[in-house]
Amino acid sequence: MKASAKRKLKIILTVVLIVGALAGAVYYAVFSNRKRPELGPEAIIQVDRGDITAVYTASATVSSGRQGTFQVLDGTKVNEVLVRVGDTVQAGDLLATFDTASLDEMLRAKKRDFEAAQKSYSDYLKSAADAPKQAAANRARIAELEAKIAAQGEEEERPPQAPQNTQLDELKASITQLLGNAPLAGRIVDAVFNATGSISSTVSSFQNLLSGGLMGSLLGGGGYDMSALQGMMGSFGGGGMGDSMELMMLKMQDAFSGISETVSMDSVYKSLADSAEDAYRQAERTAGLLKGGWVAQFDGIIREVNIAEGQVYRDPQGQSAAASGINVTSLLASMAGGNMDITALLGGLFSNQVNGMVIEYYPFTASFVVGKYDIAKLSLDMPVRVTSISDKEFEGYVSFISPVAGDGGSDMLGSILGGGGGGSARGVEARVTIPQPDKSITIGLDVDVTIDLETREDVLRVPVESVAYDDDGYYVFRLERVSRTLHKQPVDTGLFDGVFYEITGGLDVGTELVRVPKRAMTDGQKVKLV
Repeated sequence: MKASAKRKLKIILTVVLIVGALAGAVYYAVFSNRKRPELGPEAIIQVDRGDITAVYTASATVSSGRQGTFQVLDGTKVNEVLVRVGDTVQAGDLLATFDTASLDEMLRAKKRDFEAAQKSYSDYLKSAADAPKQAAANRARIAELEAKIAAQGEEEERPPQAPQNTQLDELKASITQLLGNAPLAGRIVDAVFNATGSISSTVSSFQNLLSGGLMGSLLGGGGYDMSALQGMMGSFGGGGMGDSMELMMLKMQDAFSGISETVSMDSVYKSLADSAEDAYRQAERTAGLLKGGWVAQFDGIIREVNIAEGQVYRDPQGQSAAASGINVTSLLASMAGGNMDITALLGGLFSNQVNGMVIEYYPFTASFVVGKYDIAKLSLDMPVRVTSISDKEFEGYVSFISPVAGDGGSDMLGSILGGGGGGSARGVEARVTIPQPDKSITIGLDVDVTIDLETREDVLRVPVESVAYDDDGYYVFRLERVSRTLHKQPVDTGLFDGVFYEITGGLDVGTELVRVPKRAMTDGQKVKLV
């Protein structure tokens, strides 16, 4: 009995130990697997081989490479307008047609203006050549008249009387208005009164004299018609007053000749003639285009349409200036004020044309700024992929790289994706030409540019999402399938194309990796494969 009881006890203990061991194994299997990360087939990749091309990407602003401007002349009637704003056109497309019956007379008027301006310039050159001789003759005549008046004893008993302030103010206002409110007006008034001493009650007559065009003769260096002057001076009476007035005019002319020496009258007349010729030649070209109808010279997109069918264009400023009607005196006075660009002013005097239509011709250009770490990677004529706001892709090429850096910052995204350091406060402007854009590329908006920098074939590569980075550098999580263990594996990287990293060290082809590592993963961690 005793031996049998002991045998039963041993059997019972053995069974308990076996059951406990099985229970512990089950418990461990169940609860330990719950803590392990689960990896399915889609979460595991293999290192493979393939080609990698390093790229530079940037956001670039679109601008027009060239613009076509079509102008309308005064009196032109619009027959048809065949395009609208935003339409794309091809070279040779007809844009608008016109009734040009009135253009021939307009061209004749432009030619008359041109010829008149040329004659004015020629007359001035002749007058300027004769000026020294005329000045000597004037001074001799001044001396003669002064002696004559002194001999006659004119006004020797009474001192010269200055005009009343009100009269002087009126005269100054008149001269100032005549000369375009220029500072020269004050000097002319001073010259007048220094020369004459007294005008007394003849202020109004003198104003009439000025408005009669004598001032232009004086400033232009030419003479004046004394007989006409005598007719205007009928209120003076007497030959002595005539001598005094002639003396005054001669002294004024002498004083003004000194003033006009400080201003280039030659440039005024020359600019006048050049502007009239430019207007005439431009009108000829514009009339020729209008007679044949407007035709697109290149492919492009319509930016502006400022005409309408049936409309007769009229110059909003009225009739254009004629050469014979330009007040050269006022131009001279304005120049003396030091605040006028005579060439710019005259450029618009003869023009009566406005933009009737504007086309942005292709190609377009896209400008961006390149950081100092990337500029050496770019070169002219490199192929570029341009992506519009609608994700449509166009071909382009690098057409400009500035030799000088400027403020504006570098393109950080391009520096990172291109493998550069980025972050420079200065950058270099570069431009991409887009030969054949369409409506999806809008002037003034951004496009994405992608430039292939370098290609390496048949290299080890890993998707970008599989590579992580910490203070020790780049790493991946390698899977040991037999032991179901993860290993943190440092790797060396090379080129990057935005999708793959080139692996230059640390891995072999076929090595299994976690596709997207998680922060909770650690070196040596067990995983559950599902």
